[in-house]
Amino acid sequence: MSELRKVPKLSLKEYQNPETQAEFAHQLYSGLSEYGFVVISDHGIGQEVFNQAYELSQKLFDLPLEAKSQYETGSGQRGYISFGKESAAGNPYPDLKEYWHVGPELAEDSDYKTEYPDNVWPKEVEQFQPFFTKLYSDLNSVAETLFLALAEAMDLDRNFFTQMISEGNSIQRLIHYPALTGLEVGNSIRAAAHADINLMTLLIGATDSGLELLDRDGNWLPVENQEGDLVIDTGDMMARLTNNQLPATIHRVVNPKDGSKPRYSIPFFVHPRNSVTLECIEQFKSNGSNDAPITAGEFLDQRLRENGF
Repeated sequence: MSELRKVPKLSLKEYQNPETQAEFAHQLYSGLSEYGFVVISDHGIGQEVFNQAYELSQKLFDLPLEAKSQYETGSGQRGYISFGKESAAGNPYPDLKEYWHVGPELAEDSDYKTEYPDNVWPKEVEQFQPFFTKLYSDLNSVAETLFLALAEAMDLDRNFFTQMISEGNSIQRLIHYPALTGLEVGNSIRAAAHADINLMTLLIGATDSGLELLDRDGNWLPVENQEGDLVIDTGDMMARLTNNQLPATIHRVVNPKDGSKPRYSIPFFVHPRNSVTLECIEQFKSNGSNDAPITAGEFLDQRLRENGF
């Protein structure tokens, strides 16, 4: 039966229609409960925007290493992170990728302006800063809508999640998986099996296949999406809040049979404010909570250390 399983696909238009809103919320919750993943269409960000995002990403990663390295902050939270730097928690083999992090652009009077690292912007890539600042905002808006739907499905206060992510430490990651031709791959793959750290991830459909999730039957299931879709998954922070009812599903990016082409991917990792306490929601405590309360900032720092930072 497992070969028939498939990550559900939902249209965000259904949530914007009062007649189908409740059903969308239910399907979003049930899909994330069963798979930890859903695919979302009709979210309002055009494919032409995604195309431009990948064009600018390619220009960034095509820069000489010397140029990119000047933007490597060492924190793992902003700017450039060089090839082979990150490994999945508990995995001694580095992932076959390099990437770039964009965080929030906060108001000067924000309480978190000095707490979060500042963004760094590559001066060599024209339009990079305004484009990805706008895309960050657009993806955050989609996330807010999805969180309203989840709150409805869980019978929580409508703004339960959106309050958490207001001025949150969310991260937009631009990933380049280089062509494997000529690389000494060893035991590494493009992204080793891992769960995301955050509440929720919105992934712009990658330029090539390779994403797989570990389903409840213990099988690796390819995550399929079409142009323009967003792939949604829940992370460790959401698993802590829901006592694993919405799981942090293990996933990976496998090496292709034809390693001659690079792969680009852009996930948007939705984080709460650092000061938010991650504590099991009351309705999920019936079997006892598996995790002690911890702030989002403390949890992020802990996981970054596990990933090599």
